[in-house]
Amino acid sequence: MSLPSIFLPERLKSALEQWQALSSHQLYFAPIRHHSPACSYSVLSLIEQVKPDYVLIEGPDSFNSLISGLLNEETKPPVAIMAQTEIKNEQDDSNKSDPVTRSAYFPFCEYSPEWQALRVGHQHHAKLRFIDLPWTEQVNVDESTENQSLQKERYLAHSLFITQLAKKCGCRDHDELWEHLFELRTIESLTHWQSFFHDSFIWCALARLDYEPEVLESEGSTQREIHMQSHIQAIKTQEPNAKIVIVTGGFHTLALIEGLANKLTENFELSSIEQKKFSQKQQLGEKDKAWLIRYSYDRLDALNGYASGMPSPAFYQCVWESLLQQRADQLNNKIIPTLNYRNQLGIHYLSKVAEILRVKQFDAAPGFLSVKLAAEQSFRLAIFRGHTGPGRYDLLDGLQSAFIKGSLDESQNELWHEIQTCFSGFILGQIPKGTIAPPLVAETYEIAKAFRFKLEDTLSKVSRLDVYRNRQHRMRSRFLHLLAFLDIHFAKHITGPNFLSGNQMDLLFEEWRYAWTPNVEGELIALSEKGTQLKAIALNRLLEMEKNLEEQGISRSSQNVVVLLMQAALMGLHQRIPTLFMLLDRYIQQDAKFESLITCGHKLVHLWRGRSFFDIDEDLVIEQRLDKVLKQSFYCFDQLSQGDEQQQESYFNALLSCRELVTFMPEINPKSDYSSDFYHQLARLDGKLNHAPLLKGAVDALRFLGGKIDDSVLTTSIQRTFSAGSDPEIAIGYFIGVMRAAPELVIRIPLLVELLNQLLSEWDDERFIQVLPDLRFAFSQLTPKQNAQMAQCIAQNLSIKTQDLTLHQTEFSEKNMLHAIQLEKKIQQQLVEQGLRGWFDNAMEGKSS
Repeated sequence: MSLPSIFLPERLKSALEQWQALSSHQLYFAPIRHHSPACSYSVLSLIEQVKPDYVLIEGPDSFNSLISGLLNEETKPPVAIMAQTEIKNEQDDSNKSDPVTRSAYFPFCEYSPEWQALRVGHQHHAKLRFIDLPWTEQVNVDESTENQSLQKERYLAHSLFITQLAKKCGCRDHDELWEHLFELRTIESLTHWQSFFHDSFIWCALARLDYEPEVLESEGSTQREIHMQSHIQAIKTQEPNAKIVIVTGGFHTLALIEGLANKLTENFELSSIEQKKFSQKQQLGEKDKAWLIRYSYDRLDALNGYASGMPSPAFYQCVWESLLQQRADQLNNKIIPTLNYRNQLGIHYLSKVAEILRVKQFDAAPGFLSVKLAAEQSFRLAIFRGHTGPGRYDLLDGLQSAFIKGSLDESQNELWHEIQTCFSGFILGQIPKGTIAPPLVAETYEIAKAFRFKLEDTLSKVSRLDVYRNRQHRMRSRFLHLLAFLDIHFAKHITGPNFLSGNQMDLLFEEWRYAWTPNVEGELIALSEKGTQLKAIALNRLLEMEKNLEEQGISRSSQNVVVLLMQAALMGLHQRIPTLFMLLDRYIQQDAKFESLITCGHKLVHLWRGRSFFDIDEDLVIEQRLDKVLKQSFYCFDQLSQGDEQQQESYFNALLSCRELVTFMPEINPKSDYSSDFYHQLARLDGKLNHAPLLKGAVDALRFLGGKIDDSVLTTSIQRTFSAGSDPEIAIGYFIGVMRAAPELVIRIPLLVELLNQLLSEWDDERFIQVLPDLRFAFSQLTPKQNAQMAQCIAQNLSIKTQDLTLHQTEFSEKNMLHAIQLEKKIQQQLVEQGLRGWFDNAMEGKSS
């Protein structure tokens, strides 16, 4: 599986000769692909055979202080080094804005070549160094740099050469091609590191030739390679006989070989200008901030958007362990072909996937026969593709063939996603106790600790907060709301007043379930890309949301602004509240949507009810905003008559909400009375809602209840709606509007039921069944007492007993009881058999609480 048949351009032939010349000066290159088990094993073999004095690794040289932490026995991959630096905000010329934080990650898993280089190099007493540009300088030289991986391999994915080679080899993408050519070599081939790295160099160098020098310089590759070369030259100048192993991404190896070959005649010595630039770049590393952090397989997986390395880390970890087992067996003179280990690994992994699917109770969870079939398919595919045992793609193709029934459509997506998740994994690494954490993690932990949250373990706990009477509890609540706003899942709101939705507003206490877990740390670390302080990050997010609202133009919505206002108050970002109130004033004047204004009004009421909780400044009078909202909404009342049939429901809900808001206003300000304006607007709709019967019924009912029309007017409107020749659907819509707006009218005005009954008697079964759900919903608005009154009226009209209309069974015989017990046992048994008992118990527990 080498690459001898590929035609090499003269530049690469020359580079191979230069490589040979450099090897005589004891420079050993390991052009790797990040997170490759094959590369890791060849790096291991190289270091063990050469026993170098130095192992130099691609990675910012500002990371060198963290090498001891990486080598600590308590450190268990996956881990990562996270780097941060602050740069000027290029979009702000005032020089007054806060600098922008840029972050990057340098992850390690056990089978990362860099990890093995550090570990094995340390075992052989080599001096270990990272040699790449500091992160601060990488940001400066790459205008496109954002928060990213420091091991990016986008060039390999987009290389025209690799794309064409993949097609020629029958592979779907560069990942499958890499596995086909490199990962599936025998252990003997991987041990022969010279030929392996010869081939990986050709692979990466041919991909590099697809890119012009200007492109490489514009994104910083050229500058990084000069810096790495300077490190090598500096060592060689001081220690000419030093044996040096150089572990870098294969994309950079060509430049390093050519650059060092040009320095052979000068004995690798740096010129004074080169030395000055090299020293200046190293000094920039003082601006870097770097921490050793825990990392996880799911964040490492290339399929999850990670920019570097191999996909499916959980699977390749098993591949690495299989290589180590084969290595151990060979050292004990137990010689077994690589094929056997790969076949065993394949069967093990397929069985593991099947077991996980069974535990998660997938309907299509495979059994033994499916696993056997998947194994047979995978092994045959491996033979067909010329592989020494099944690889990742062989196993996935076998799984899809045996486990997925039919095409991979939406119905199968969840199952397939779970299968891919089994290959990805969720293992979280460990770092030594006492390791300094990134500022945001440390700050959050200290704040939570100061608020007396119990953080000693990962067990779930409940915090009960007296948010109205205890200021310290309010501060704790704001901290929890702040984390929730930033999508940090430290705590979950269980009960208590929800000011955003208006639910449970009568409760005095908040209850939160919380736990400090590795996932919380991971989320905080990811958030560290945005800054180093929680409130500053939240404020920036609020500003971004405000900016987005401003850019919406005519679609500006007052309800969106008031949500931002409430979120700022919930999190304790009171410095932003005055500006948001001014923005709200402007948006209320510009908002031309009746529904948005009414929603805004209700949220302002929630804000008013929680004013002591929010510590809202009295100068920012909420009542004044409510006055503006209602006046603007009255101005938009005509929208109710302009909507089409599909808008009836939303307008209906907004209309009832408007009435509720008008009714509540005297509680906020006893001197305020908006009812006359409200009923005046309802009167203006008279005769304009014939095409919207739901709204017409609601308006007539509300005007009647408000004393603006009498019985005769309402009766006339009802008779006209239900008159002979009228549209039955309009009649039903009108009736539902009346019932939902004022259900008590069905008792006070018997004519409604009489006319409805007469209309229903004229319908056939099909039409009745079609409208039955709407009718049931309409009658569900009645209270139990109103239901009883309705039953009495209907019973009188039908000359039957009221008791005959009830669904409640008042007499229960012994036979009925025994039958009920037997039925209960059957239901319980079926719940157990279908694995639903836990779900049922949780549901019942939730219902009882």
